[in-house]
Amino acid sequence: MSIRNGRRTTVAQKPKTNSAPKALRLNGIAVALVSAGFYVPAFSEEPTESVQLPVVEVIGTTPIDGLGIPRSEFPANAQRLTAKDAAEQGTSNVADLLNNNIGSVSVSNGTGNPYQNDVNYRGFQATSLLGAPVGLSVYFDGVRMNEPFGSVVNWDLIPTNAMSSINILPGSNPIFGLNTLGGAIVVNTKNGKDDPGTSISALGGSFRRRGVSFESGWADATHGTDYFISGNYDRQDGYRDYSGSEIKQLFGKARWLGNGGQTKLELSGALADTELSGTQSLPLDMLSNYRSAYTWPDTISNRMALLNLKASHWLNDSNQIVGNVYYRHTNLNNFNSNADLDDGCFNDDGSLATTTSGTSKCANQAPGGTAVNSITGANALALGYGRWTSSINSSVVESTTRQDTVGTSLQWSNFDKLLGHNNTFTLGTAFDHSRISYDQDAYLARLIDYQTVIIPNQEYGFTANGLAPSATNLPSFTGSNVLNSVNLSASTNDFSAYFTDTFHLTEKLSVTASGSFNLTTLSQAGANNQYLNDDGGYSWTDSVTGVTYYNPGYVDAFKYSNSGTGAATSPNGIPAGAVAGPETKNLNGSHDYRRFNPALGFNYSLNPALGLFGGYSEAMRAPTSIELSCADPTSPCSLPTGFNGDPDLKPVVARTFELGARGRLGNSTYWNAAMYDSRLSNDIQFIATSATYGYFANVGKTERRGFEIGASTNLGKLFFAANLGYVQARYKSEFTTASGQNVVSGDTIPGIPARTLKIRSAYAVNTNLLLGAGLIAASSQFAHGNESNSDPAGVVPGYVVFNLDAHYNLTKNLNISAYINNLFDKRYSTYGLSGTTSIYTLVTQQFVTPAAPRSFWISLTYSFGGKRADRDSS
Repeated sequence: MSIRNGRRTTVAQKPKTNSAPKALRLNGIAVALVSAGFYVPAFSEEPTESVQLPVVEVIGTTPIDGLGIPRSEFPANAQRLTAKDAAEQGTSNVADLLNNNIGSVSVSNGTGNPYQNDVNYRGFQATSLLGAPVGLSVYFDGVRMNEPFGSVVNWDLIPTNAMSSINILPGSNPIFGLNTLGGAIVVNTKNGKDDPGTSISALGGSFRRRGVSFESGWADATHGTDYFISGNYDRQDGYRDYSGSEIKQLFGKARWLGNGGQTKLELSGALADTELSGTQSLPLDMLSNYRSAYTWPDTISNRMALLNLKASHWLNDSNQIVGNVYYRHTNLNNFNSNADLDDGCFNDDGSLATTTSGTSKCANQAPGGTAVNSITGANALALGYGRWTSSINSSVVESTTRQDTVGTSLQWSNFDKLLGHNNTFTLGTAFDHSRISYDQDAYLARLIDYQTVIIPNQEYGFTANGLAPSATNLPSFTGSNVLNSVNLSASTNDFSAYFTDTFHLTEKLSVTASGSFNLTTLSQAGANNQYLNDDGGYSWTDSVTGVTYYNPGYVDAFKYSNSGTGAATSPNGIPAGAVAGPETKNLNGSHDYRRFNPALGFNYSLNPALGLFGGYSEAMRAPTSIELSCADPTSPCSLPTGFNGDPDLKPVVARTFELGARGRLGNSTYWNAAMYDSRLSNDIQFIATSATYGYFANVGKTERRGFEIGASTNLGKLFFAANLGYVQARYKSEFTTASGQNVVSGDTIPGIPARTLKIRSAYAVNTNLLLGAGLIAASSQFAHGNESNSDPAGVVPGYVVFNLDAHYNLTKNLNISAYINNLFDKRYSTYGLSGTTSIYTLVTQQFVTPAAPRSFWISLTYSFGGKRADRDSS
């Protein structure tokens, strides 16, 4: 790195000495967060005065991030966050860190668990919950973190205290492969050389949160090695009933630098073991107690093991090869409560089911088979046929997803001049192979005091002698209570060959051309077997084929009766014309998707303090296994469980234009601005048929267009930054939802606030005390289920939230920090669901998830043994 004419520049070539290549130091360059609006002053042991010079921010341009280029040459409004931001703001996961700082980011949380936020960036999502269209790719040290099954991102599996920086790269960047419709989030980790020393932190506060974390790094200069290890434990009860979390994470890295700095080997690994509970959104008539659970339990237990080997080698002064090979295993276990079985008392149109005489077949159930679905006939109760006494007919779904991925990448970079001009060229390939195993069972249950409890099938009773039940011949309820089960295995292969070239036409103008050929193949086999009707009945009729099925295990059982003796006098028998079950829906299928995706951009420096950038890019997203297995509108599935046939879906293609500028005023004020337009064809959306059921479908064209503006300044001890985002997310094709809504071109896509604002300020009172404050604001959004925007009540109001933090050095090694989130205890929501009927009151209304109230935490950190590299100013 050199300084010319008062401006810091980056030299991207290997020197002809035995010292480490300068390009290899790019990841350790102190990145100027001020240009993105996120640098805050840090206190130091001794007050010092220095001349602040403009700094070139380096951005990685490929997933394995072998080299970077100056941000001034990146043809989009890339931004960057560091570990210091996470520590000062007290964020526990990447999603919260992004939401606190990036102007075009908002979060949506449907469960109330802090680790299950959906991240919206420029109108595209990276979500931890199945059912949302994923449009962002997430990488962790070159390893793709989007799960093969559904492309979801489990934020709880990314160890925040191992993170050194996050690059947020906007646009349909083809280099980052699948899901990069709206952008890529690239997490880089710490190492022992740049992060020496040891620190141990303990934390406690609201919602009985308690945690401990540590990190330690050290280097052996004699052998050219360095090492880093970190761990994190975070446990809390949650701000709503039954919404606790337990997070256990471990990360380690070992590096070797040899051959005079020409070769580097890096081996890293990560383990995670987490358990997250959530309690679903609440109907408006339950919001008087925001802590209450609609139903419970809803628990996700995630396990991950990751091993990643990276290597780089300089062939000569201007050629470098970089590659990695990794293995990633995840085991995800879900336990989900549902409360929308039909109890056998309602027709499909919502009217009460009646007998041939015109009376309700649920006449003696209170009231009419709805909220308290209980049998009141004395004889039925005497024989043990009291059906779901004081509870609601319900179900529990258990599922296990096992995923194993082996991946590798290899790329070559050349820094020779081209036609006498500076040029950087990279050519690479990447391949990921994943095997997926999914098993799910749905059981009959009853809902008592908001808890779903698995129960025997009390619809039918068996007697030992095969005779009708009586007071002296009592029935037993031993029949299977499994409603349906799914067994699915899938194999996916993702291959890409890519290139990117940045050519300097003049000293001020550079052009970047990129392209990637993507090939995805997916094959799957399995079946969805139905054993009982959704009211527990042993026979049912398929609504599409008209075929009637029955469960042979219940032919000799006696059905309850709510009058007379309380039970049928003869066993069920085989329904006339019925077919013996189970009813099986085949999930077998094979699909392949391929496309070449180009990109072209430019950067032009009008002067050292002002630059323009812009570009056009394309990217593809292939349908995932879950989307292909849940794409039949005649047979909707329950997410994250339940599947039907294997209809084909078309791949989503995104085309993005971006134009912007960035610059500085003096040496302390930085700004950036960009406008963009992303247009998608064959967009895949989840079409809800109820609160928990729906299907995936291509809905034609959609568009996200908007702008973002950011600025920051340092005024002595005071730092101030503001970042504003605006996005207009719209459907551009007509379609009809499962509920009959007619969506037309121009309707707004639900769940995406149009305007977001983030403000961060920090004041260094002295060398030992730093005070910080943040503001998060978002405008209103249409609730999910209001795709046509026709429900005036189907809107989630906007909000403004203030956060505070303070940090004080008690001694040279001991620091205490305090955090207050939602300072004014604002009652707000980030997620809404429109037009849903409450199971308790039968009122159709909007459901929302209450956001966290005011909360307070204190952490104590003891550090010793080293001084970390200053990535912000070196």
